[in-house]
Amino acid sequence: MIIVYFFCCLILAISYIGLIHFYVKGWLKTPHQNTNKIVQETLPLSVIVSVRNESKSIRRCIESIIAQQYPSRLMEVIVVNDFSTDDTLDIIKEYSSSIRYINLSDHLPKERENFANKKQAITEAIEQASHSLILCGDGDCFYGDLWVASMIQYYEKYHKKFITGPIDFIDSKGIWQNFLHMDLIAMNGVTAGSIGQKKPVMASGANMLFEKEAFLQVNGYTGNEHIASGDDIFLMQKIFMKDKNAIGFVKNRNAMALTRGPQTISEFIHQRIRWTSKSGEMVDKQVWWVLLFNYFFYLTCFLNLFVLPCLDWVYLGFGIMLLGLKILIDSLFFKNLLAFYSKSSLFKWILPLEILHIIYVSLMGVLAIFGQYKWKGRSLKK
Repeated sequence: MIIVYFFCCLILAISYIGLIHFYVKGWLKTPHQNTNKIVQETLPLSVIVSVRNESKSIRRCIESIIAQQYPSRLMEVIVVNDFSTDDTLDIIKEYSSSIRYINLSDHLPKERENFANKKQAITEAIEQASHSLILCGDGDCFYGDLWVASMIQYYEKYHKKFITGPIDFIDSKGIWQNFLHMDLIAMNGVTAGSIGQKKPVMASGANMLFEKEAFLQVNGYTGNEHIASGDDIFLMQKIFMKDKNAIGFVKNRNAMALTRGPQTISEFIHQRIRWTSKSGEMVDKQVWWVLLFNYFFYLTCFLNLFVLPCLDWVYLGFGIMLLGLKILIDSLFFKNLLAFYSKSSLFKWILPLEILHIIYVSLMGVLAIFGQYKWKGRSLKK
């Protein structure tokens, strides 16, 4: 029986190596973009930001958007307030001469106050948007002054119907922040790599541009509006299922969305439960199988390293072998990603961070099924 178990573990490990190699090829295949600061932009767009209880960050977010090096005559900014209970709306109103704002409580019944309404907020803004290109950001992010230009120039060159860009954390001290950085960078790598291989599995709602027409053609969020999260991945997959060449990733540091990472372990866990809980609702079921297979590899690593050695030390030796194989292929993955992020110094933390990653991914799979999470002051179930 133990031989069969070890054989299954080995199959999972080989599959994981193949998957990461697949993403590395996709990352390398994705062309690096440089923002041309001289070209006069001509495409109009609507920038949409949905916010709830973002009083600590919304000012910086709005100011970073209205300070873009992009003709103001071609850009409208729409900020949607999702039943905020702090002074977010008052802050938004301070910028009413530069932006448009929508108070979602004017369009949804009061009983929606305790629901996650981000998809409804984006949909309402799109209905009111003046332009045919939509660029979505998040209220807890801010953006460099070439963000819009970088996203638009990629669109002008490749004409993808849905485009997503990179994200980075601004915090960078301590092993906790290093872990968060490596985790986020890995997710960006999977996002870009899978898109580069035309098998998209991730996107970022804090940094996505799409055609309004493409949104309307797939009926927006119809069919998954009941799921709290997933305004990014569900829309991307619906567009992808209609056109396999419609998705792009902007490999350009000027296109980054910048934000603070989770400040506590509790905040981190709630965020990851929210992200993981939408996995079972994927439009493209192939993605679901890839995620499931990947999870079982992490779970076998966790069991062999931390649980099964209580029965027999041979499991520990096999677990160390699996960990070694994982680090070997991940090293190739991170070598390219950390260079893009100019954070090659993080590579020295790869061993402890790999172990932490195995523990947290294994636990998240269970919590995502049975757990409840908090998001912007609301307690939500899967």
